[in-house]
Amino acid sequence: MAWTVCIPTLRRYDLLLRLCLSLNSESCRDLGLRICILDNGGELLDSSLWLRSKDKFDLASPEVIVPKYNLGVAGSWNFFIQRFGSCIIANDDVVFARETIESFSAASMAFPEVVIFEGKDSVAGFSTFYVNKSDFWMEMGGFDELFNPAYFEDNDCRHRLRLAGRPVKQIFLNGWHHDNSSTLASGDASYKRMHWCLYQRNRSYYIHKWGGLPGRESNLSPFGS
Repeated sequence: MAWTVCIPTLRRYDLLLRLCLSLNSESCRDLGLRICILDNGGELLDSSLWLRSKDKFDLASPEVIVPKYNLGVAGSWNFFIQRFGSCIIANDDVVFARETIESFSAASMAFPEVVIFEGKDSVAGFSTFYVNKSDFWMEMGGFDELFNPAYFEDNDCRHRLRLAGRPVKQIFLNGWHHDNSSTLASGDASYKRMHWCLYQRNRSYYIHKWGGLPGRESNLSPFGS
């Protein structure tokens, strides 16, 4: 089975390239990996980091797509699923290779009806997840892009799939590592202020949509309709 790994990125190109090089390790040679990068920041291809590193991708050369504007997290995830169907979607601030992909492979064979698998990590959220039943999820509308640019889109997905009787399944991901909030940590004061304002907006939207915060939802349908 060939695997597609999709990575949205905004500004941490150093971490992005670290992940791409990890996926180009000798252990992944026979996996037939396809790597797709959605560059929401729009500066990767002209960066010195990319120019110095691109010749090192001898096993899986990433395809880089530059959208006209920042699609946000949910929009980027929907783009990947619509383009590739079943795929692994990962943050740019994680590291994994063959062992992690094999974890998803074993889980999808053991639980073929699960729509989405995520890592069993208390803070990682959807930093790395596998869309196993892409058609089912997109028929449900995919990720809600009003959660923009980020936060609560994963909680919304979990709640909707739980209501549909097809809950997201958590699995342990072998050989996986995550650097929490790497993009936020690298931003200046104005970026961080904007970030937390948007976080609060998305938080309010989630409460309005589901009648409570994650784990305390009271609505069985969006907005209680």
